[in-house]
Amino acid sequence: MRKNIHQIQIIQKNLDHPECVNFGPDGRLYAGGITGQIYVLEPPTYTPRKLAHTTGGYAGITVDGNHMIYACNAFERKVYRFAQDGQYSIFCEKTPDGPTIWPNYGLFDSEGNYYFSDSGYDYSKPSGRLLRVNRENSVESLIGGNWHFPNGLALSPKDHSIYMIETASADIIRIPISKEGTAGSPELFAQLTGNELDGLTFAASGNLYVSCYSPNRIFVIYPDRNVELLIEDTPGDFLNQPTNLAFEPNSTRLFIASLGGMHIAALDVEEKGMPLNYLRF
Repeated sequence: MRKNIHQIQIIQKNLDHPECVNFGPDGRLYAGGITGQIYVLEPPTYTPRKLAHTTGGYAGITVDGNHMIYACNAFERKVYRFAQDGQYSIFCEKTPDGPTIWPNYGLFDSEGNYYFSDSGYDYSKPSGRLLRVNRENSVESLIGGNWHFPNGLALSPKDHSIYMIETASADIIRIPISKEGTAGSPELFAQLTGNELDGLTFAASGNLYVSCYSPNRIFVIYPDRNVELLIEDTPGDFLNQPTNLAFEPNSTRLFIASLGGMHIAALDVEEKGMPLNYLRF
């Protein structure tokens, strides 16, 4: 499956260091800027417009079935919820254990629970958490607060497991979630020593795609846990600190955010992504 950089398509330029890309239920693409922008990009050309501009800077973005946008503002230490007219409110800023510290990436499960990584106080000291906001807006910490900079998340297509990157220790942790919502014991799923892991997303096949902020790489991890380097861009011309990944709906194109650059790219990986959960609240 190995790809080369000449197979990468530049989808849109001149965005302010987008860290995340994600699709809404109608196929529109969303991205956040490092100085507080929320972008919406209209298919098929993905022409961008600025939906909102706040203080802080945005990491992970996801969308619900009502087209509400949930954006992790790492600098403001809050998760905001945006309407399509640009109006916004605070979705989450505190937990029973204290305030959120570094909201990084969020996603919805099929029950409408919103999970997000809170990366913690210090990159070099384990202080991160995995948090969950249920449909009644109750917040809980699932696996304690001693994780090594939790970052990207992905929901398994096979069961209720959450896969979570620990960027500071270059690994991916699997957290089983029961149908009742109880978190089981976390286990090490993969270790990619020498890479600064950032984002991940599942294909419908169960293959897990992983982006590396440094060096500029994307890996694919197969269900049997074999790891393959999908693509590498040493000079960073097309992949410039690739952070988050998202599959284009009903397509085999993998969209890539590049925090170190000003663009969003795409790569045809010859398989479709796992459909996301778009619940209406």
